[in-house]
Amino acid sequence: MNPLHWVAVSLREKGALQTARIAGSVAMDLAFDWRYGTDTRRWVDEQELEANSKNQAHSSPYRATKARPLLRLLRQLVLPRDSVFVDIGAGKGRVLLIASHFGFKKVVGIEFSAKLCGIARHNIEIFARRTTLRSPIEVVEIDATSYRFRPEESVLFMYNPFDSRVMAEIVRNIRESLKAHPRKIWLIYNTPQEHAVINAAGLFRTESLYEISGSRFRVYTN
Repeated sequence: MNPLHWVAVSLREKGALQTARIAGSVAMDLAFDWRYGTDTRRWVDEQELEANSKNQAHSSPYRATKARPLLRLLRQLVLPRDSVFVDIGAGKGRVLLIASHFGFKKVVGIEFSAKLCGIARHNIEIFARRTTLRSPIEVVEIDATSYRFRPEESVLFMYNPFDSRVMAEIVRNIRESLKAHPRKIWLIYNTPQEHAVINAAGLFRTESLYEISGSRFRVYTN
């Protein structure tokens, strides 16, 4: 979309204040890659993911979580720093890089696209040369439906990575992990289009909605 056209539409639909907040987030995303020399901003459509998975048809295109809203959210939430942070559908790894500043025991990215895994690992190398990582980062190339959550993985994140069919499988995997290793789980869901699937599962007792600079997050806890 042409930037001027986007501004006109956003002003009409969202108003001047919200448009300014969104524009500020976009500017920070540009600055993020410029500052660290990373490649996290450019979009990748589904047909370009190059994933060897039956679930590619149920996946969403790569879009990076906006840096400023996520930073503000993570500063607001009281998350256990002695646990592992997992990004389900990590893409190029921007969320991994941001989470690594918060001192989690470890940060893990799950991604089924070999292409995106390669970009994410390269971004981590570049990022580590420009700043100090407070958490080690691991990128796991795997279909999220095949991933088995480990006992220390208690903070889960996702940015609308797939449709309701895959989401139902992920929720089942979380349930199985909790049965095997009871613990408190935080699930942070950016752009929660499949909220109904999570809600219907009855796995989480509480949820909170956060709207920050044009981004919407739901945070679930069991």
